[in-house]
Amino acid sequence: MDLELKFKEITGYEPTGDLVVTHEETMETAIPEYCPDLARIVDSVGQIRLREKSLSDGRLTMSGSIRVTVLYTSEENPGLRSLSLSVPFSCRVEDKRDCETISVESRLLLLEAKMLGARKLYVRALPEFRVGGYRKCARRLCTGVAEDVSLQLRRDQAVLPVLTDVWEREFNVAQEVPLDDGQDAELLMSRIFLRLTGCQHFGSKLVIKGEAVLSLLMRGEGQELTSRELTMPFSQIIDGEDLPEDATFSCIARILEDEVHPVRTENGGGLGVTLRANLEVRTYQQQTVEYVADLYSTRYNTVATRQVIAIPAQQPPEDIRRDNVQRLEGSGAFVYMTAADCTHPELTTGEGDRPVARSTVHMKVLYLDEAGTPVVTERSGEVNAEMRQMPSSVEADVEPEVWQRSANGYEVRVPVLFRMNCGTEEEITALTSAQQQEEIDRATMPSLVLRRLREGETLWDVAKQCKTEEQAILAANELESGTETTDMLLLIPKVR
Repeated sequence: MDLELKFKEITGYEPTGDLVVTHEETMETAIPEYCPDLARIVDSVGQIRLREKSLSDGRLTMSGSIRVTVLYTSEENPGLRSLSLSVPFSCRVEDKRDCETISVESRLLLLEAKMLGARKLYVRALPEFRVGGYRKCARRLCTGVAEDVSLQLRRDQAVLPVLTDVWEREFNVAQEVPLDDGQDAELLMSRIFLRLTGCQHFGSKLVIKGEAVLSLLMRGEGQELTSRELTMPFSQIIDGEDLPEDATFSCIARILEDEVHPVRTENGGGLGVTLRANLEVRTYQQQTVEYVADLYSTRYNTVATRQVIAIPAQQPPEDIRRDNVQRLEGSGAFVYMTAADCTHPELTTGEGDRPVARSTVHMKVLYLDEAGTPVVTERSGEVNAEMRQMPSSVEADVEPEVWQRSANGYEVRVPVLFRMNCGTEEEITALTSAQQQEEIDRATMPSLVLRRLREGETLWDVAKQCKTEEQAILAANELESGTETTDMLLLIPKVR
């Protein structure tokens, strides 16, 4: 006869691994009429803006645009000029990972702009998308059995770190930012970074604080180049979600769309900044579960089936920052970083077999040579982050660079944020089924047994073998629970 077991279901999310997608787009376009003729392309940079992503019937669809900024010179007008254009993209690929939620990181592997005459451009872009996914999973643990005084249950307890929810929310930021000197200047290009500074839980609300850092390249009335960095703080209050009281929240913000345009303020020139961003929130909880690891009966012969159950355990990510430092000698009086990104980290081992994440930073720097001509140089360097434990995966993003003037030029420090995701599988050996068979014939059993515990044997094992109770053994030997019994000759009584 099958015994009636009671189960509790542990539900959460587990990562499905990354899917890497590359997609090429090309475009020929005429430059706008208000732009002077092209003479020489100094640099071309792009920023990927993923507007839509969906996963349905095993097909992943992603669409958006690459905002391309071309810095160039013209024989018609002095100084550095810029033009912006949008290269739309849409790609569909098979995705059989059975994800419930997906997150996308993107970077440009290649962007080139070529002149097809003074009024026409050819643009080729090769974006890479790294699509992470999570699927919902459920594991059952036996927590009890229908009451029977003859049943002996061995209960164990497990504390499980579980990723209980993954969800997204869009938000908008719109601000006008005055320029410090109030003077008019033409915006040539901008780069925007989102940085979260706080995530706090108050009852049914989640308060998220952050800042948008703007790196600006501008040209003054005298054709001189200037660079500026502006910081816009923002906050979001998320309400209406089911937010557990004892949870830890991890947030990631990604820009979906952005626009920076000149405005007039009371103090003169300024910039209007609008952002549409996506917020990914992960909810982590520590779940304590008491489960039945084994059972037997002192009255009936029983067959207990036990299995190793692997439960995905996910910890909140840990952030590690490391810098890549470059020195630019003889770069003149002006420098500006037009682009910077980093490769997806590779995991290796360092001294003492400690895990190390390695990423390569690529950057492009605009400067003026000795003749005052704008020139772009490319640099790259490796960044390593040693970690305390082997992570399940690592992500990396560059943050706003920091410039410092040196005797022979400039020193630039590019911070790289490594986000270490810690995930393992907690293996629990638990009862999955049990059958009650014929009644034990106690007439054939000895009334008294003397024996020692074998190596690796526990008091539970002896009680189960002799069809008695642990408490009865302790009482017969005048012992308290928890007493070390390895080297003792124990009296094993028969349960009546």
